[in-house]
Amino acid sequence: MSAITTEPEVALLLWMQLQDSAFPAGRMVHSQGLEQWLAERPEAGDDEIAAVVTEFLTHCYAPLDATVTAAAWRAAPHHDSLCQLDDLLATYKLFDNARTASESAGRQLAAAARHTGIVGQSRYLDVVVEGTTPGHCAVVEGALQAALGIPVHHAVLGSIRSVMASMLSATVRLGRLGPLSSQRIQAGRASLVADLAHDACRRAIDDLWSVSPALEISGMRHETRTSRLFAT
Repeated sequence: MSAITTEPEVALLLWMQLQDSAFPAGRMVHSQGLEQWLAERPEAGDDEIAAVVTEFLTHCYAPLDATVTAAAWRAAPHHDSLCQLDDLLATYKLFDNARTASESAGRQLAAAARHTGIVGQSRYLDVVVEGTTPGHCAVVEGALQAALGIPVHHAVLGSIRSVMASMLSATVRLGRLGPLSSQRIQAGRASLVADLAHDACRRAIDDLWSVSPALEISGMRHETRTSRLFAT
């Protein structure tokens, strides 16, 4: 079935399902470079972990991926415009680990959304699943949430929050952060995430940028690890 966007409660329930950490969207197999970053910093504690995740959201994810999510929301359901955003975002994903995380999560999200019936027919999602277009997660998220009738700010808010939660979950699974500490960090940054979402919704598509050298270098080093828990 496709979402009944004229019924806000139905749209909200489907959006909550989409944002649930149990939804098989493919985000949880990526650490965004955190696995290697933590391996190189055995002394890093809760404060350092909170700081690096916050910096990633502020200076990397929000001004790039979250901004593209807002643009995809506005472009949906126009297939050509969404594919153009895919191509544009690809020019900013300069390293294999970043491209792999973005594309594989996007394809998995598109496939899961189609399989579970959260969305109906979509030419864009078809070509994402087929592999004709990269299907970066930021673009897929914008298109999906627009199809649900979710307001653009809520769509971007959910996107940023999901990345923060998945990164902190990675540190929990690596045994470097406790579950309650993860929740405390998320609660303490709720206001920041809201501000980042507002900025991403207002940012022009020609003003994209991303700066996260420490995690980018860690992500590249992660590719050479012989033993690793996360794909990236």
